[in-house]
Amino acid sequence: MHTEELIPKTRWTAERIARLGFLIGLGWEAKRVAEDPLIVSTPNNVHRQAQRFGLAFRAVPVSPLRLPPEAVELYDAAAAKRGLTREALIRLLLVVAAEDQTLLDNILDDGA
Repeated sequence: MHTEELIPKTRWTAERIARLGFLIGLGWEAKRVAEDPLIVSTPNNVHRQAQRFGLAFRAVPVSPLRLPPEAVELYDAAAAKRGLTREALIRLLLVVAAEDQTLLDNILDDGA
């Protein structure tokens, strides 16, 4: 008997789709996602649904960026002022700096 035969077919509700995206975003592998109590599926079906909903499995960095507490406070305040998360604000800053070579050079200039 195959694993797929043991798992009942369940509709992909908005709640299940959101959970699927959340778990994939955390970097979970398909097998682990499939075992989640809300997902309850097979790894193959998880891959099919992820593709269907435009979600991509990716490797999560082993060591995420760790900021000093003072920097966290400053970024959080700036993010809140703009209605963003800290991560979204930092991502925006990186994109803006990368798009302007002069700005990037000025930020990185160490006087050399």
